[in-house]
Amino acid sequence: MEVGGRKSDDANENASTEFVLNCQPCLKDGREISANGFCKICKEFMCDPCISAHKRFAMSRNHVILTKDKMPSFYMNKDKTDVLPTEPCHEHTSEMIKFYCPTHDDLGCSDCIVFHHRNCKVEYLSETAKQYKDSEEYKTLNEKIEHMETVLFALNNEVNDSEAFISENIQEEIQKLRTFRAQINLVLDTRENMLLKSIKENEIKQKEILSKLRDGIKGLKQTLAETTTGMQTTEKQLHQHFIHAKMAKKQLVMLQGEINKINAEIILDTSVRCTFLTDKQTEALINSSDFFGNVDFSNEGITSETDIDLSTVEWTKNAELDISCTEDKHGPDITSSALVEPGKCLLADYQNNCVKLVDINDNKVLSRSEVLGDPWQVCALISGHAAVALPNKSKVQFVSVKNDLVIAGTHFDVSGACYGLAYNDKSLWVSYKHNENSSASTCVERLSMTGEVLQSITKMALKISYITVSSSSIYASACPGRRIFQFDFNGSLLNTYNDPLLSLPSECINVGKERILVFARRPASVVLINEKERDLKVILSVNDLVPLYNPYNLSFCPVSRKLLVGLEVFSAVV
Repeated sequence: MEVGGRKSDDANENASTEFVLNCQPCLKDGREISANGFCKICKEFMCDPCISAHKRFAMSRNHVILTKDKMPSFYMNKDKTDVLPTEPCHEHTSEMIKFYCPTHDDLGCSDCIVFHHRNCKVEYLSETAKQYKDSEEYKTLNEKIEHMETVLFALNNEVNDSEAFISENIQEEIQKLRTFRAQINLVLDTRENMLLKSIKENEIKQKEILSKLRDGIKGLKQTLAETTTGMQTTEKQLHQHFIHAKMAKKQLVMLQGEINKINAEIILDTSVRCTFLTDKQTEALINSSDFFGNVDFSNEGITSETDIDLSTVEWTKNAELDISCTEDKHGPDITSSALVEPGKCLLADYQNNCVKLVDINDNKVLSRSEVLGDPWQVCALISGHAAVALPNKSKVQFVSVKNDLVIAGTHFDVSGACYGLAYNDKSLWVSYKHNENSSASTCVERLSMTGEVLQSITKMALKISYITVSSSSIYASACPGRRIFQFDFNGSLLNTYNDPLLSLPSECINVGKERILVFARRPASVVLINEKERDLKVILSVNDLVPLYNPYNLSFCPVSRKLLVGLEVFSAVV
């Protein structure tokens, strides 16, 4: 039964009498109740009670409901959905979407075409939608939806794992605190309570963050479900399915941005480790001014900083890693390595388009994961997270290491062909060899964890292959050549180390106390730069590197005191 308002295309459009739009489910029961909303999936007008009921049922709770001010002003003819437009225009809500503009990849009604696409060659949906399901774009869209579902599932698991880690970590540290507390006088009760309060407050704060992240993921999952439902329920209605697919394409761009933000929040905010630190003076004298200890909340990842005097260390070769995997199509081409856990390094295999987790104590590959492009430098973040530069894609991609598995995660675009990559104080430092989309003189940028440019160093047009960051400086390897540049965090050039010992410098790492290790590839050697004394010294000559490949990587584990150069592992003899 059709009642007034503006009618469908085959009705009398010249009728002047206006009618009230009634709730269609209620009309079937013989009741005339004014409609206050419109379901885009069911194509029905509904009153408030029917809308509430609609949202309760599992099969319809994800349907999109238009409010009264946005709903169409006429009834739909469901029997003709294959030939009539059925989606109201977002800009002109009283009109229906009938056209598609290939030039702007945009949908619109008759008014949209007149106002925005007057000079474009537009197409009727009834013709365009017929071929769309067989197009490559539609195939790619479905693949992206499937990938998005996988990413959201992984992010949700990450939040759950982080919450479990926080709870276990809190319980372990509280137990350590109470064990230490039992060894001293009961006078320390007040201080104990203060520390417990600090821990609990941080636990609440972190779980609040996780709860918000979970709500955000739930919202994104719901948005994705709505998008998927819209496509599934209109699969046999070609032009309507085309509309939903086009809407889904734009929606995925928004979802990817939100996912990047959530991933950055997880890395920065949910990996804070609570550690109870005993005060050594308290163990001998409980009346000291800083008695009992402190609670440390640190979110720094594992580093290569060491107290060993590397200038006097002797090195013995342990083993040579075999990192070949059945999935590899080429021999190894290791461009970078980063320490992600004590004794475990993440390797960037440029030729095989992947990153590999290796155990330098057991000399074996633990896991492998392909990334979006050819990886160059990889840097450790915090709590088993890492990031890798993809110069051929102009992207930075995150990876996670858990239970000896490496998993490729989200990514964001950068200004150009990024090679060097380092992490410091919740920021990423990225260097460029070929920066096509920004100034030719830009060599280094500081980025937020979502890819926003926070700072640019543009004083020199350098081709920087690798960078590392100390507590006060940025060190950059310029290759080809034999130079290491030192910048302060404002971009001012502090020093240039230009020495034959640094011939073809590749990966450089910070080992603390203003000391930097550099892998010079001609001849193969590890050079120690002492910034305080502006002194360079070769601490290891590597004469027997595997000749079948040309390694660039360098890593140092301060716990096991092992050095990884290429695929050769050396132990320090102190």
